[in-house]
Amino acid sequence: MTAPQDEQRIAYRSHAVWFWPVFWPVAIALRWFLGWDAGGPMVLWIPGIAFLETNAVLTALRARRGLTLTARGITWHKCEMRLSWANVTAVEQSARRGGERLVVRVGESSQALEDVALPARLEVHANLRRFGAPIALRAGRLARPAAEVVEIADRLRREYEPPSGLKGFMTRDTPPEVERARRFARRWIRLASAGLGVLLFGVVIVNLVSSNPDPQIAFAFSRTSGSGYMDQVLTMTNYGLTATAPTLTFVPLDRAGHALPGVTVRTAYGSDRGLVVLPPRSAGFDVLAFDGPGFRDVADVQVTVRHKERSKRPAGAAEELHARRLLGTRFTEPLQDFDTLLLQNTNGVTVAVRVVCILWEHPPPGATQQMVRSLPIGGLISIAPFGEVRLPVTGPVRSLARSCGSVKVYYSRPAPPVNA
Repeated sequence: MTAPQDEQRIAYRSHAVWFWPVFWPVAIALRWFLGWDAGGPMVLWIPGIAFLETNAVLTALRARRGLTLTARGITWHKCEMRLSWANVTAVEQSARRGGERLVVRVGESSQALEDVALPARLEVHANLRRFGAPIALRAGRLARPAAEVVEIADRLRREYEPPSGLKGFMTRDTPPEVERARRFARRWIRLASAGLGVLLFGVVIVNLVSSNPDPQIAFAFSRTSGSGYMDQVLTMTNYGLTATAPTLTFVPLDRAGHALPGVTVRTAYGSDRGLVVLPPRSAGFDVLAFDGPGFRDVADVQVTVRHKERSKRPAGAAEELHARRLLGTRFTEPLQDFDTLLLQNTNGVTVAVRVVCILWEHPPPGATQQMVRSLPIGGLISIAPFGEVRLPVTGPVRSLARSCGSVKVYYSRPAPPVNA
């Protein structure tokens, strides 16, 4: 079907209408890439931005349709606003500092806003304040010259005859384009409201969870880990949305789950002093060693959180850290000499870390391999996003470099006071 001769469609060719459709995917990509948590959990961000993106694309497509001029009035498709010629006082070109504008002036602005959805009313109100008209489009973006659009509008306005008498009574039903505008407006409101509602709900959840001073941490002790891996490892999983540094106490247990009296516990990373930071929604580790009569009989540990300290870094879920050994400029392997460590931050945020050298025993046949000593290498180290640090190895570690069976780097924080 072709449009009637008295219907003129004027497209609006502007790339600016695609700003929001591009903005929302970029926003969620940055959030995923940088691991932001302030705006709510990702599981809520994805559907929330999906709603907002759908609304933004539909709005952009409507904006590209521009204007439609008919015998009854003018329609601005971006806001699905229909103005009757009876309410339009002028269609004119207006020279502004930002360039020529095609301005549609009305006698009753309240009638112009009658069927406009709430999100679009913000733009219409802005046009009324700045231009004194609900519609003000850049003349250079119209598919036809603005002077020609003005001429068409003037002709249609002159030819307009408002319905009267019996004809007016018979045509009091809502015109189809107005009903269509209302239908689109309702969908627009639902999409935008759903997207914003989901995101706001995510923010509320984050605030509630982050205000909880006791984020949930789960502990698992692995007595053996297989050839080539460390034994007696404690895994600490932080299910909260904020980083935390727990101070732990341990009770060694035998295979029957009974406490082993006289057996004491040492840690490689310092989780018993609150030095291990657990990033949100991530796992951290420590290596335990046991001393005292019957220390070889330890099968499990009972873990108690004595204290928890909030940590600002890392702010989001974080990647596992690694340290590479260097002798001069050459990379070396475990049990080979090294004088430098190359620490790399694979996260998009600044992190604070510590490094330790672990010396291992030669266990009896069938026994787990125990840590003999844990030697710190340097102190608390800050690494920039995606940065790297070369850490010189000095002191006792330098003389024992060949004995370092494991060199481990972990998220940490400043050492707490002795009486903490």
